[in-house]
Amino acid sequence: MTINLEYQVAELFRLKMEEFAAWCAENWTVTDLQAKADNIFDAKPAGFREGYNEAMQNLRGAVDCFLEERP
Repeated sequence: MTINLEYQVAELFRLKMEEFAAWCAENWTVTDLQAKADNIFDAKPAGFREGYNEAMQNLRGAVDCFLEERP
């Protein structure tokens, strides 16, 4: 049996980053009710919340791109 520790660590890192991206999509998406209750969105331009939510939902794609560029 051959152990490739470098590969195993890289895979664990990838899995944890993917878990984090999924967590962000689930826990950091802002509902309409939350946006109305939190006045931080009042000064933002129209569509800001929707764009923010899109970023949270697609963070996994950013993780994938980041990992592809790693040597």
